[in-house]
Amino acid sequence: MNPIFLSLGMLLSHPNSNAAADTIILNAGDNSKVIFYGKSADDLKNLELLDLNKIIKDLNQKQNDSDPAQHQHVKLDEKGFVNPSSQEPTLNWKQRYLQNTFLNLHIGKGTDVNRFVFFQPAPSLLNHPTARLTSEIVLQNKLTTNLSVVHDEKLLDRPKVAISLRYGLGVGFNIQRYLHWNLVQDVPALDVNEVTTRAHELLQKEGIVPFQSDFNAFQGFVHFAPRISLKDSKGRSTFYASAGVRLNYNKIIENVIPSQYASSMSVNSTRGGTIANHGPVTSGGGYGVYSENSNFGVSYLAEIGYKWIGVFVNYDPGYVTLNTKLNANQDRPTSGFSQFKTDKIGYISFGVKLGR
Repeated sequence: MNPIFLSLGMLLSHPNSNAAADTIILNAGDNSKVIFYGKSADDLKNLELLDLNKIIKDLNQKQNDSDPAQHQHVKLDEKGFVNPSSQEPTLNWKQRYLQNTFLNLHIGKGTDVNRFVFFQPAPSLLNHPTARLTSEIVLQNKLTTNLSVVHDEKLLDRPKVAISLRYGLGVGFNIQRYLHWNLVQDVPALDVNEVTTRAHELLQKEGIVPFQSDFNAFQGFVHFAPRISLKDSKGRSTFYASAGVRLNYNKIIENVIPSQYASSMSVNSTRGGTIANHGPVTSGGGYGVYSENSNFGVSYLAEIGYKWIGVFVNYDPGYVTLNTKLNANQDRPTSGFSQFKTDKIGYISFGVKLGR
């Protein structure tokens, strides 16, 4: 409680004297009043913390020990008159740490932010000077969920605003999908039908076939983010905003191709086939695209909200690493395929955040 001074007077005359708006007057009999004065309404609220019985006893004692007077003005400092039951208990370091530790839940979905080009033949293979054909893989985020425990280390704490460094640990589960795109670009309107036909013939000749679509992933992460929050009159956090980074470990679980379930043999079991598929994601022309089953990466998270509910945006530019490998006996550098090509594809997701 901020130090304030309260003036208490036993007024034996002028019972109808006016008082300021920030003054509380307590009638004590026909000719006596007790006046509580503060500089603001917040100061007067602090009277709830004072032991008024102790104040009155001390006032009577001072009057008994002094010379009688029709008007006596006694000034008392609040020190020593705070009611012990109204004081906040002293917390140890563990209690203070847990007081600023929170559980957060994120639920959302998203879409792709970059792409992996598997096949890009020269325009001459389409018998056209400018036409460009690409066979690409992008990443769609169907569902992202994560649960984290975070702690706010206060850097600045003021009555109306607080700035802190938020850090913590979390785990998540994501459902992603590979989208396979064949794109023809830079073609004049008069040549569209002719070039499209040639593109289909070239893709068929190379035998480009997508194999994988949906896959799942478990994620563990460490979270760091500066955070600013506004406070209400009781010192509780209201509106907040934060932006920071996550250091992620992703473990990818590729879904089994349906035909592998049908062709597998289950012996002495009623649970069916257990064959796992580890690629390729797509293949053609003697080449295949394969994904790494686990990796480390960095993502960026921004949040804004009110009290325990908010919204978030998570940007992960390098979620999955894809690379092209040669499945045949001979590399064909001019075919439009690139052996040993490695690149990362990611996603951006957005959704709801629950928790402080």
